[in-house]
Amino acid sequence: MVRFATWLAANRIRRVVFIAGFFPVIGLGLLSAATVVMTAQLRGPRDALLDCLLALAMLTGIALATGSDALFLGSSAALSWLLWLLLGSLAGRTGSLTLAVQAAVMLALVGMAIFIGVVGDPVAYWAETLETLYASFAEQGFEVSGDVDIGAQAALMSGVVIAGSLTGSTVALLLGSSWASAVTSGNFGEQFRSLRLGYLVGGLAAIAGLASVFGLQLSGTLLVFGAAFMFQGMAVTAWWSHRLQWPRGWWIGLVILPILVADLLIVVAALFAAMGFIDNWYGLRRSFDRT
Repeated sequence: MVRFATWLAANRIRRVVFIAGFFPVIGLGLLSAATVVMTAQLRGPRDALLDCLLALAMLTGIALATGSDALFLGSSAALSWLLWLLLGSLAGRTGSLTLAVQAAVMLALVGMAIFIGVVGDPVAYWAETLETLYASFAEQGFEVSGDVDIGAQAALMSGVVIAGSLTGSTVALLLGSSWASAVTSGNFGEQFRSLRLGYLVGGLAAIAGLASVFGLQLSGTLLVFGAAFMFQGMAVTAWWSHRLQWPRGWWIGLVILPILVADLLIVVAALFAAMGFIDNWYGLRRSFDRT
């Protein structure tokens, strides 16, 4: 990783190609995001902004050459890169990965509040969207089960979308930060193992949980908190693996198993989220010795 990160960070053309070239590729857009985060940490927001502007010009040219919607692609890229630039700059300026992740969570919650305020009735919005989507699937020959509860899905869709965005942004922040740390021989591992969302996020999550118990419609907000605390649960696991000196590569099995058995993915994510939430209040990262 050190050689790759150093190779990428050392040349603007490489960075711009990574940022623009990988952004529209499904599954590889993470590399684009991580490059922005890394550049913002290593070279500051001005250099990162210049990279993004050059990448935007390149991406627009690619869109025009291939007949894609240049306006949509360019605007979505600009908004995404701006978010990653801000998070990367915050992590770089403060030296705190925790603060950057906390900021990502708060931005996700603010984004969800803005979305709900704009659409007015998110359940009705998503119900109409899902009906159109399923009708399109049926026209294309894909079988859609007749017992699909569109209403139940619509009630959670806002949370699903925002939680997915938060997860992607946080993974990009972690990956870009690890690249930057590799270049500077930093302490990314230590920073990740100490990740904690704090009492503000924890308090908001507790309030949302209580509101859900009393039957209030939260548009899937708990999914957003679940995605956030999932990363803290991973940090707790990484802390214990470091503390107990687990064999290197133990996490590969943890990643591969849910991929092979899809039903385990939700279970594993929920376990991490529960572990993270408990750690936020009780503290699961405690040494055995007191010396």
